[in-house]
Amino acid sequence: MAIKNKAINYRLPLCYEMSSAEIQQIKGVLAQLRRGDLPTDLAFDACMPLLARRHTSTHFTPVDVAVEAAQFLCSGEWPNPKILDVGSGMGKFCLVAGAMFEQAHFTGVEQRKGLCDVADVLLEYSDLNNVGFLCGNIMNVRFVDFQGVYLYNPFYEHLQPFSAIDESIELDADYYEIYCGYVRKQLQSMPKGTRVVTYFGGGDEIPLNYDLVKQSFHNDLKCWQRR
Repeated sequence: MAIKNKAINYRLPLCYEMSSAEIQQIKGVLAQLRRGDLPTDLAFDACMPLLARRHTSTHFTPVDVAVEAAQFLCSGEWPNPKILDVGSGMGKFCLVAGAMFEQAHFTGVEQRKGLCDVADVLLEYSDLNNVGFLCGNIMNVRFVDFQGVYLYNPFYEHLQPFSAIDESIELDADYYEIYCGYVRKQLQSMPKGTRVVTYFGGGDEIPLNYDLVKQSFHNDLKCWQRR
């Protein structure tokens, strides 16, 4: 599966249309990030298409959380780590982290094409060359290609469909176990020193050979390392 690299002269799905004002907003916010000046979540989320903004508090990583998570993921044994964001949505974590930590490369995987399309547009305006997005299922991604993984409770909607972003994918409680099991198996075989950050969730994706080394944000952000 290759990282998507396409022009932005296409039409987004109607529910995720972006206005010219939103496009100008994202240009300003991403320029601010490149200068190392963190925008507020209100400013960043205002760049999102209107329909998606109702999910910002439950599905999109807060800016300060993204920075702390990325700092942990990028401070391990590898000088230029490759970080995977599972369920990257519109790419907020990857864009914030990529702007702040230029020595690392961040790849987001998301199976909703509408969200992937928005992420591609935001990336195009960001001028970041250390961020990429995959549109596809996590079970087609090889974790061995990465040295760090970020998980913002990506499979929870399969247990609580009322929290779903939209109806573009099939939700089933069995999928929660299947996806968590796949991630757990992938992480288990990663090399010593691999770092993982989880935000919310019960840690069902984390295998027993990882140690919890740090917690913050009322213990909702957990930092793990493979021993």
